[in-house]
Amino acid sequence: MEKNLWKDKKVCIIDDDEDIREIYSVKFMAEEFVVMAARNGQEGLDVIRKERPDVILLDIQMPVKDGFEVLRELSTDQVLKKIPVIILSNIDDERAFKKIGDFSTHFYLIKSLVTPQKVVDAVRETLRDTA
Repeated sequence: MEKNLWKDKKVCIIDDDEDIREIYSVKFMAEEFVVMAARNGQEGLDVIRKERPDVILLDIQMPVKDGFEVLRELSTDQVLKKIPVIILSNIDDERAFKKIGDFSTHFYLIKSLVTPQKVVDAVRETLRDTA
């Protein structure tokens, strides 16, 4: 029953790893989310501006624009900065955590330590908290 609460909620997955985009796209679509994906930070910003997703899953290390640059640009836009961001990265580094702390993010998840279901659960919790 709860699954239907998320029907048509839009998730934007920004990650340069095609396998990660595919795994999470399949999982979120199975949970009835609408999924859009981007290969790098610039492409992600273009998708965000056009589609206005309900939540963003953002990698940190990417070509063209990295996750920090995406967060910086989102934070300067009065509309886009309201979209919740969940960091999904393999960077397990205190400096990165501190740098991310300068921005408004909801979770910092380490890819190698979470399952796709845990990521879906984090998205649901984030959407509940920001509703």
